[in-house]
Amino acid sequence: MKVGDACQLTHPVQTCESLAKTAAGNPASLYVSFAVSEAYDVVGIAHGQATKSAAEQLALANCKAAGGKDCEVEHTDQGTCVGFAVGVLANSAVTLTKLGFGWSKDRTTAGTYALADCTKTVSQGCKLYATSCSADNAAYPSRLPLPAGGKPGSVDSVWVGAWEIDVPGTDGRWVWQGSANGIYELHSEAFDGTPTNAGTITASGGHYTIHATNISWDDSGTYIVSAPGTLTATGKLGTGTWRKIGGEDE
Repeated sequence: MKVGDACQLTHPVQTCESLAKTAAGNPASLYVSFAVSEAYDVVGIAHGQATKSAAEQLALANCKAAGGKDCEVEHTDQGTCVGFAVGVLANSAVTLTKLGFGWSKDRTTAGTYALADCTKTVSQGCKLYATSCSADNAAYPSRLPLPAGGKPGSVDSVWVGAWEIDVPGTDGRWVWQGSANGIYELHSEAFDGTPTNAGTITASGGHYTIHATNISWDDSGTYIVSAPGTLTATGKLGTGTWRKIGGEDE
């Protein structure tokens, strides 16, 4: 399943950067919308929109820009969060993609409802792909809630909390949220097309492994605490230094 939830799918980067700087308004008045292309396994998402029509048109445009050919609006709401989950029902005769939606005033509950809706027809294997809230900044893909589960003590305490890293060649950043249970979420605010992802992490003794549960991504490498509130890690993408910006619950 491919998710189209990025401003630059349908707008120039300069427009997206301007939108990010001017995002404002009454969160309860904004809209979120999802459009789905089932035949092509694509969902287009719009959030932070001032009108229902604008949200639906942008969701359709993002769906088409991500490769959908039969995009239709699935759900639009105002002042709330919408979760989207996908599962695959397979047997000897056919393989079917099953969708799950859920909405609530908060991101985590919307995601929980979406997974529950998906598992009505797929007993296992449902994955949460998006949780977009109407008040999310329209310039960036929405974040995901931290996934359920994890193992207490599986991650070095230095990884716990909220972190940011500058993305070279852009004016933006990646934002990471890590839990003491060894679960994480990462989303981009850099207009670089990096998909929002979440999953599990193990880290101890200067070595880490990461496994995303909503996209195909695994990483491993080394890390050091290079200064108070800074973490330098080396993995598949090279070496980068993260700055701590908040606690576990932020």
